[in-house]
Amino acid sequence: MLSTVVVRAAELLAGGVVVLAAAAGAAWWVKRRVRRRLERIGRAVTRRAAGISAAAAVAGWQWLWSRPLPDSRWIAAGRARRRLWRAVGAAGHAVAVAREAGAPTGDLETLCRRLRQAAADADRSLVMAGRATAATRTSQPASAEVSDLVRAAGLIQEAAASAVASQSRPAARSLADDARREAEALSAGIASASQAVAG
Repeated sequence: MLSTVVVRAAELLAGGVVVLAAAAGAAWWVKRRVRRRLERIGRAVTRRAAGISAAAAVAGWQWLWSRPLPDSRWIAAGRARRRLWRAVGAAGHAVAVAREAGAPTGDLETLCRRLRQAAADADRSLVMAGRATAATRTSQPASAEVSDLVRAAGLIQEAAASAVASQSRPAARSLADDARREAEALSAGIASASQAVAG
């Protein structure tokens, strides 16, 4: 009886090992098939994506080469815009410095606001002049307007600088006078002290 149980257990064990080996083999075969299928799909997707990206790259280069190159009007408009905004910024900064220094600025702040508004209008004209075609020549009036605005910004900046200078001149003169008097008093005191020591 014991031998029958042992034989039966050995048969079951051998059958289990065979079933387990068959299941492992089947799993390996399925895994291999799935991996090959996924690799084929991946290569197809890669080829398709490469074709699409190559087509997109060609279309991108075609678009880039189809764009017109910037001409002298575009470059001149860009330079005029930079020149305009530098002048407006310098005028605004000069007025702000004068105000912080306590110098009389009068109506310079209002003029700066008007200058900024006029500069914004001129800037829009310059943008359009830079994009103008050869048939439309709008750059001359826009550049004349920019010159006027740059000149006005320079006048505002000079007025603010004059206001600061007019305020600092008396203070500097007073300081120089005080320093001269102190130096004279100090040298007189030193001379008096040296005579007292000598005598």
